[in-house]
Amino acid sequence: MKYFIFFFCVWQIYGLYDNDFDIDCKGKTFENVTMTAYYPDYSGDSESGFLDKKGRKLRTLQDYLDDRTGYVTLAMDDDLGLPYGSDVCIPEINKHYGHRVRFQIRDSSLDLKGSGYERVDICVRSEMDSYDVSVNRKVTVVFVQNK
Repeated sequence: MKYFIFFFCVWQIYGLYDNDFDIDCKGKTFENVTMTAYYPDYSGDSESGFLDKKGRKLRTLQDYLDDRTGYVTLAMDDDLGLPYGSDVCIPEINKHYGHRVRFQIRDSSLDLKGSGYERVDICVRSEMDSYDVSVNRKVTVVFVQNK
């Protein structure tokens, strides 16, 4: 009986996080999306260079990989009307790093206006990181349904 309870508990916990364990993504899918990288700009007088569209700190891919944040900031076209904090999965990034990377739509820019679902920008730590080919390529963007 105790084994049954143990396996039942494990199964329930897995059910809560199954989308995190699976590097493949399930949800509304858009293919051949152009992903480009951008980075926080701390050099200017304005704070807007390192804050998202709601004034919160940008979360970079490198901070996520170093386990300093729970998600990576993505930027998309504001005209899409996507809810702030929408969860996104990018299978190519998951495969590149060998585990699930959590992304959230929390930013936008004038450069993205009118691009619809054809473009996504990923926040990286520095200008040097923004040249990495793994974050400047065609990808699949999957909007994950929260349970």
